[in-house]
Amino acid sequence: MNELELKFRLDPATALRWQQLFKAQGAKRLRLRARYFDTADTRLAAASVALRLRLEGRRWVQTLKAAGDSAVHRLEHEVAVPSRGGEPPALDITRHEGSPALDRLRQALGDLPATALEPRYETDVQRSTVMLRGFDGSGVEAALDIGKVVAGEHEAPIVELELEHVAGPAQAVFQRAQEALGLGGMWLSSISKAEQGERLRQGGPGAAVKAAPLQLPRHATGATLLRSVLHSALAQILPNTSVVAEGRADSEHIHQARVGLRRLRTALRELSDFSPHIDPAWEPALAATFSALGESRDSQAVADAVQPLLEAAGAPKTRWTPTVVADPVEAVRDPEFQRALVGVLALAHAGDEAYTPLTEGEVLSHIGGHLKRLHRQVLKDGQRFMRLPIERQHRVRKRAKRLRYLSEFAWPLWPARRVERYLDELKPVQDALGHHADCAVAAAKFTQDALADPAAQFAAGYLTAHLAVTGRAAHQQLRRLAKAEPYWKQPPLRRSAP
Repeated sequence: MNELELKFRLDPATALRWQQLFKAQGAKRLRLRARYFDTADTRLAAASVALRLRLEGRRWVQTLKAAGDSAVHRLEHEVAVPSRGGEPPALDITRHEGSPALDRLRQALGDLPATALEPRYETDVQRSTVMLRGFDGSGVEAALDIGKVVAGEHEAPIVELELEHVAGPAQAVFQRAQEALGLGGMWLSSISKAEQGERLRQGGPGAAVKAAPLQLPRHATGATLLRSVLHSALAQILPNTSVVAEGRADSEHIHQARVGLRRLRTALRELSDFSPHIDPAWEPALAATFSALGESRDSQAVADAVQPLLEAAGAPKTRWTPTVVADPVEAVRDPEFQRALVGVLALAHAGDEAYTPLTEGEVLSHIGGHLKRLHRQVLKDGQRFMRLPIERQHRVRKRAKRLRYLSEFAWPLWPARRVERYLDELKPVQDALGHHADCAVAAAKFTQDALADPAAQFAAGYLTAHLAVTGRAAHQQLRRLAKAEPYWKQPPLRRSAP
């Protein structure tokens, strides 16, 4: 069984409103008490596999879940399990024979026997459910879960709304989600109850999620390419913004969320001709959250980057006085940002009718044209980089990033070695531009700080002067980029017939 489900976390006031709404709709109520299993070294969690025994009212159900082909899609197999005298039944993974999820479980176990699986954490929730029917024959089950997760001596609340596609057009689940967001106080979360339990047991939010290599089949059409790119970006964004929204993120979660958002914004901008359903309203919402997260990054990563320079120079003050910056938690919980994410998810799960019918040749021509334009613009500004104002220099950096991400999207379409060589030439350019931008941000921060604190004047003056050094370094790397071989001018991958 495949499960397409959107999960939202709720703030207390919103949870109360949903409880009232469910009660008014005559929702069914059921207590769910589950025990989750994993190995001592958490092999299942590492493989995004969850195995549980759950008491649903008076019946026991054993459920196995594994990651699907998108951030909101999972493989699921469940089976009712008889018990004697109300005692919990024994765990038996062979109950899932024939399920693709069982293959994932066995791969995760590796050389360990099934007896290595042990209870890790438990959940106890009161679930209220309502079936939402549409005139198009669609069915979406809305489930409100209020309860807790317990791991050893630690526990944490569970307050979630789940919208699961049951019947009819899959787009109905995204339409219902957009309607639900109208109440406010809710945000997408890709963190399952199993992940909540393991993170509670481990005492931390888990590692930040980085971008995975794009997987494309041969003979990729426009729909195939854009859909794959959207799935890839969302698979990086959602796990990181889910942690940020909880207020438990470190600087790496924020950084990877921003990387994912920049990749997504690049795709929506450079591949806009691939679908008429790309909503222009998404960009302002995505950009606002991206910018707010950037303010948080500036106060941490940028300060860390320039501090050694100032210490070496003997500056009396090596970190600027923190000012009020945008709250990253509020930034990712923002309703317009959440609407944009649901909209992108809907497009990523839409059929080919939502995409422009572009052939493989047209895809190559389109992307090649965009790569050529970005490459030319970066080189043109690179020739006069030292004469550009800071704002224009920052634009060069943004174009270089779009050039990198678009190249990564196109990687499967051209011979990998050619693309890799080009990206190898582009990396030092990005590094130099990034360091230059960090110094420019820090110089501006210290200059503002110096208005009230004389101790900041040295750092402001030093970093402002140092911009000539970092600017020349970026200029040199940009000039070297002119020697890089534009791989898009070469023949694409030779593809055999399907």
